[in-house]
Amino acid sequence: MSRKERLAWIALIAFALVLRLVALGDRPPHHDEAIHCDFAYNLLNQGTYRYDPTYHGPLIYYVMAPLFLILGASTAVGRLYPALAGVALVALPLMLRRRLGAGAAWWSGLILAISPIMLYYSRFAREDVPVAFFTALALTLFLLVRKKGWRLIPWIGVAAAGHAMMKETFYVTVPLLAFSTYVVTLRDGVWVSVRKGFVWIDAHRVAVGTAILWFFVITVTGFTVFFVHPEDWAFPVKAVIYWYGQHKIQRVGGPWFYHLPRLALYEFLPIAAALVWAVRRRHRLKRLEVFCLAWGLSAIAVYAYLGEKVPWLAVHQMLPFVPLAGAQLSRTFSPQGRWWSRALATAGLAATAWSAAASSFLYPAITTSDPHAELMVFVQTTPEEQALANYAKALAVVQKEGMVAAVDGEASWPLSWQLKKVPVWWAAPQAGMHPPLVVCDPDKEGATRQILGDGYTVRRIPLRAWWVEDASGVGLSAVARWFVTRQAWSPIGATDVLVFESGKK
Repeated sequence: MSRKERLAWIALIAFALVLRLVALGDRPPHHDEAIHCDFAYNLLNQGTYRYDPTYHGPLIYYVMAPLFLILGASTAVGRLYPALAGVALVALPLMLRRRLGAGAAWWSGLILAISPIMLYYSRFAREDVPVAFFTALALTLFLLVRKKGWRLIPWIGVAAAGHAMMKETFYVTVPLLAFSTYVVTLRDGVWVSVRKGFVWIDAHRVAVGTAILWFFVITVTGFTVFFVHPEDWAFPVKAVIYWYGQHKIQRVGGPWFYHLPRLALYEFLPIAAALVWAVRRRHRLKRLEVFCLAWGLSAIAVYAYLGEKVPWLAVHQMLPFVPLAGAQLSRTFSPQGRWWSRALATAGLAATAWSAAASSFLYPAITTSDPHAELMVFVQTTPEEQALANYAKALAVVQKEGMVAAVDGEASWPLSWQLKKVPVWWAAPQAGMHPPLVVCDPDKEGATRQILGDGYTVRRIPLRAWWVEDASGVGLSAVARWFVTRQAWSPIGATDVLVFESGKK
């Protein structure tokens, strides 16, 4: 590797690190983030945890808990694990530098660094970016076996266990990878490829057996919470039954094309570049390129079919296109590239960078008092709620003793995480209680006023907000205007709460 290339990688990884760590705790915690942080906090301080597929796998809590111990319990620290996983994902193509080509590897890393979806969910205490990292790591290790030797094979089992212990997307990704492998085998003949596969497994049978053993030891140990709950050894059954049920009832439903506008508006660069590369290469595509193309297209199809429609699942759909896009951008910005191709790619990079900055730094939260909104931001805690939490913490510092607040209803999350060390009554106030701050749902206003009596002012604030995505009558001009200004073309909805404040000093 030349000195210039080494400096380029150092700059890229440092850039990715800055993007993921700057102002990491500024955005109010999403409902799910608050739950994840709370579970990790309870695991650290009470030792209480049991696998529940509703809240995904245990690994995120096993990592977050020691981070809380070392760095303190906060939302920013809760987001640190996904942030660092996002940086590691950016650096991962470096391991495939010789397989992909030096330029393609670096451009793949840049795409991952500035991808709006990857960046936003790297700054989010959810499982999806670590899952993407473990998936890519397992595949990278497999590709390196021929050059580096059999000793890498057991670590493939470890990486696969990391994915399985993070999220139940494991049971979607494995069939997708199997299908993509099948597509690759069609070139050489399925049975010829199967025989080669068995020869490879036989040649590395000890290492493959070790990988399988490590996978089962790690996952069983993790899902049973180090055998505190041995009854959870059959965790795959528990996971599949629960999530197949969610798919059937479509708890968080949406149209089959739910992900398509998000991918088109945020990840147009890697997907378009990957498709251009595939069309240009046609019958000259290498096996790895065929695999990535089949994986990407089948992932889009499968997630269109699955009943759970949430924006973070786009992470798993854009990932396979990255190596192909890296190859195309490498060629575009090489002496072989045409001037108009470079101009289009530069415009695409600029538009992608704008989307990344807007979604992660300018408008990462939604509220009814601001017309700006992002399509990939789901139901999000509002800045007004964050200000309320900060106010309660400030009251606790001033008051020092006694109950600071009573919180009942919808506001219990994420306030129960944000006010972890603040004395709060987590129910409706009872007769005789007069805390300086009371939060309740709007339909409880009359009962709360009757209990508190005079001396309180009341205001209504949005707790969670979302973009009401009404596309009827929306043309390309409205979409273009949103892309440039980020002003939503349809209303912002919200769940409100009432805040009672004592007038006593």
